[in-house]
Parts: sequence; structure tokens; C-alpha cells
Amino acid sequence: MMQKTNLRGSPLALLFTVSAVLAACSKADDPVAEYPETQSVIAAGESLSTAAKPAPESYNVPGARKRFEIQRDLIGDKLDRALLPAMRKHGIDLWLVLDREYNPDPLQRELGGNGTGVRAAYLFFDNGSSRPEKLFYSSHEQPKNSVIANVYDETIYYGYSPEGLTPYLRKAIEDRDPKRIGINRSATIPMADGLSSGLQAYLLETLDPKFAERLVSAELLARDFRTNRTGKESAVYEQLLAWSHRWMEEALSTANIETGTTTAEDVAWWLKDRARELGLAGYGTVRVVREGDLLPIHDPDMPLLPGDIVGIDGGLIYLGYSVDIKRTAYLLRPGETSVPDELRAAWDVVHDMATVYTAEMTEGAIGNEIWSEINAEASNRGYATAGPDAGGDAVSDTRPEAGFYGHSVGNGAHDIGARVAADIPFAYGDRVRYPLAMNEWVSIEFHVSTPIPMWGGKTWYTRFEETAQITPEGTRWMLAPQRELFLVEPAGD
Repeated sequence: MMQKTNLRGSPLALLFTVSAVLAACSKADDPVAEYPETQSVIAAGESLSTAAKPAPESYNVPGARKRFEIQRDLIGDKLDRALLPAMRKHGIDLWLVLDREYNPDPLQRELGGNGTGVRAAYLFFDNGSSRPEKLFYSSHEQPKNSVIANVYDETIYYGYSPEGLTPYLRKAIEDRDPKRIGINRSATIPMADGLSSGLQAYLLETLDPKFAERLVSAELLARDFRTNRTGKESAVYEQLLAWSHRWMEEALSTANIETGTTTAEDVAWWLKDRARELGLAGYGTVRVVREGDLLPIHDPDMPLLPGDIVGIDGGLIYLGYSVDIKRTAYLLRPGETSVPDELRAAWDVVHDMATVYTAEMTEGAIGNEIWSEINAEASNRGYATAGPDAGGDAVSDTRPEAGFYGHSVGNGAHDIGARVAADIPFAYGDRVRYPLAMNEWVSIEFHVSTPIPMWGGKTWYTRFEETAQITPEGTRWMLAPQRELFLVEPAGD
């Protein structure tokens, strides 16, 4: 097993760190041994480097009927298990979600919606039982093979009647007399801010004034409902992670990349086309590091060359869930059969930092406080602190630095829960002050820039992003992290 290096001391001394550990470099251990908690899904991380490109059907992506059955069961189970605890925690006895055609609520799909017509209302009432009462009112009837028809307790379809939704919505609320009515308005969480100004005005016109006074934001209810992941959800998401890993490894393979000809843009388009072949959707940003220089993203005129380090940031999308991971490949130079030792050592340092990061990810820990603790440890190890590079490249191309910017993940790449980041209100609102929730899926995302002697001291801006879940036993990897860089053979070999 490769020796971990603390890299303590001044940034100048770190220039020689990689060289100092080369003698200890050897092949990394099996990912199961490195991350034993991932044994149940380790098959997803098996290498494809010695196998032929698999046919789309080998992914075993379900067809339309099976997808519906999975989604029906997922949503029904989620509403019955996760919603009442969130409602009761925040003292909301009726959650009301309104949307309309061309303006769906961000949570529509996970509530079972799929096209709403003139106006639609999703009502969830805590009647004191063990499951919420679920009501759906809309202009257009939902078919028998819809989630709504199979999961909701009451459905009313009002067609194009002059009265529309109003009498049904008014009666449902008056009959139940809720004390606090949660609506999706939020300054902090985009996913919980789906009630448009027009629909809010409609709601105020519809309700008796006494009920209008009972309206409160449901932002924290929505957050806790979504982040309390069920076992069924986690099983589906682990499969999606496995597919995403495989899809990225295919993209970063000798079969797909011809050095000197293929560009990062070619790889990006291939990812989209391959996802479509599989019956899925997907996205991927392809980044290239060339001897310490970060090349322009998806430049169509810069072929990939031996010695380049190529990474993909993204994932596949399926049943309303979206993956956000990174995978990295090294493009072998002629005569090479493995990653140069200096780069192997730097890659090992990144995994060492991942251990520091995950140790802080426990239930109840606050996003910004986690960020501060990890940054303090990185500083102790001689790293300058940097932020995410969404607005540009790394702060420096010569000094050691590290940047941490993790987030909730699942229904979107950047999901509804806690953010491990600096306290920047315009970007994150209150989310950096949120605690990590039990069962929440999180993206362990950061970069470490380590000076590489054979590049004249320029750093490798090394990106890491993997998915974990918060459990009573601590952080659990949902897919084995990429312990070995993918290898691409040079053209002509």
C-alpha cells in the first residue's frame, strides 16, 4: 500500500514532497480494502480496461413499464416514510404544492406529478395517522398507469369548468382546518421556491382570510423530506452511480480516445450520445491538465496528447435522480505502461485528504463549520486555501493549495441540503448553516494542487468528487471511490 504523506511544513518544502515519497510508491490496494464499507457495490468500480466496450443492453437499464413500477414504488414509499416526520418536526399539518402547465414546481416529479394542466394542487395532510393523507386535484385526468392514480388517496379532475380548481381547493382546506399551511416559498432553497407570484395571488384570493394567515414557508419541510433518503431510493441511486462510473470509464478508454486526434469536445459529445444509446440522459464537463496547465474547456482545436490528464465531472440522470462524480484518466506516453510515480504519489495525497474530509461528515455537523475544520487541517499540512473554480482556474499554478466545496446531491447535482463551503449568502443562502441529516446523500468534492517536479514545480490541480451517505455508523461510500487512474494507450501502440 502506498504510504500516506502529511505534507506538513512550509509551502516551499512541499515542492519536494512528491519526490520524497516515490520510493514508497507501489500499486494501491484493492478499493474494497481501502474503503471496506463499499463492498456491496464494489462491482460498479471494476475496471473495464481489459474488456471490450459493453453493449448498451449489458447495463440492464429497465424499459418504460419497469421504470414506472420502480418510480411508483419509490414515490409511494417515500411519501409514506419521510413526509410525516418532516411535517411534524416543523409543525406543518398541511403541505400545499401548487403548479400549472409550463410552470411545474421543482418538486413535482418526486411527488408523482407528470404534467398538470390548467392548475394542479398536491395536498398532504397530517390527520394523526401513521401516513399522510394525499390529495391531487387537476384539470386533466391522470391515467391508470401513473403514480398519481396509484399512490394518492383522493383525486379530482375538474376539466375546463368555469370554477376550475377553486371550490375543490377551498373545501379541502376548510374541511381539514389546518393550523399551519406550508407553501413552497424560499429565499434560500431554489427547490422549495416553486410557488409563482401568480399562483400565490390566486391562493390568497381562494382562501378564507383566516387560512391565508396560516400560510408559512415549507422550505425546511421540503429539505428534510428530500434528504431523508429511503432504502429503496439508495438502492436505485447506487445503481445509477455504477452506471455513471462505467459510462465515464468507457469515455476515458483507449477504444474511445485516439491521442493526437480526439479532443475534449469529442469526448463531451460522446458522453451525450452514449447516454442516449442507453436510454438515459447525462452530462459531463471534460477538463484537461497538460503538464500543470489547465486547458480551455472543450476546445475543439486542441487534440488530447500523451501525458495529458483528462477528467470528467458529471453523471447520468434517471427517474429524477442525477449523479455528480468525477473520473480521471492518464494518457500514457509511448513506452509507458503505468502512471508516473510522481503523479501516483500526488493522487495518493488526494485520497489522504478525502479521509480527512469524510471524518468531519457526521450527522448534525454544520456545513460551514465542516468547511472551516477541513481548511484548518489543510493549512496545517501546508496548503493555501482556495475556493471552487466555477469563475476561473486555480488560484496558483505553483504553490500547494486545496479547496473544499461539498454539497448535498441526488435529485440534482447540487441538491437541497447542507453545503460544505464558505459562508457566501448570495451563492448558498442559509445552506452552509444547515446540519447534515441522517440518510442524506452528499458529494465529497474538493481539489488538491500538488507541485510536480517533472513539470518544473507546476501543480497538478487534482479534482476529487465521490458520493457518500450519512449513516449512524458514519460516512458510507455509495460507490467505491476511484482508486486507480484509468489508462489510455497512445495512438500507434
